[in-house]
Amino acid sequence: MPNSIDWKDLFGSDEEIEKHEELTPIITFDTIPGLKLLRQALSHEEQMSLTHALIENNYFTGNANQAMIFGELPEFINWIESWVIEKYPGLYNQEILNRQPLFDQAILNLYKKGEGITSHVDLLRFEDGILIISLMSSCIMTMRPARRNATSYNAENAENKNKHDILLRPGDVLALSQDARFDWEHGIQSRLIDEIGDQLIERGTRISITLRKLKHGEEEMHSMTTSKR
Repeated sequence: MPNSIDWKDLFGSDEEIEKHEELTPIITFDTIPGLKLLRQALSHEEQMSLTHALIENNYFTGNANQAMIFGELPEFINWIESWVIEKYPGLYNQEILNRQPLFDQAILNLYKKGEGITSHVDLLRFEDGILIISLMSSCIMTMRPARRNATSYNAENAENKNKHDILLRPGDVLALSQDARFDWEHGIQSRLIDEIGDQLIERGTRISITLRKLKHGEEEMHSMTTSKR
């Protein structure tokens, strides 16, 4: 991660903070039940705080572009749980909201300019209800009907034309539950420029934080595996 970062360019000016005083409306998608989007729901300070914390904790040192956290999440991420429950309970059904903790696993991804991720469904070892936080750069995330082997990252799903492109900007938050969680894949194509409608959007370095909850029993298995290393 470069030391010289134009924070104003990434997160906007202080004058733009006022627009976050009111809650961002939840955008839903009729064709994909359980897919919900919050446009620029994280404030200027919240985006900066998350990005600074990732840099200061050296999650992306050397050639590392991914880090995973299991169990109790660090405070700089853990506040998202109360943020969801208190401000945006409409993102999930009550069963998901009632579980404790709401999230106990985080995957942190650093995407260099032009990089993407193969279309996939998150592993079934995780419960329903996933949250994706997008930071630093915009990109197009594509949703497609899931294949039988969609929990694998081995093959692109380019042949299916029944797809929906979702524009993710810095500060956007995407929730996946129900059909969106299990019956639809999500992926990001590798390219330098995204096109949506009449917009051409050049990609820069992007960070995503994905929050999930391990299914009951998986916590013990992960703990045993970790202790043997």
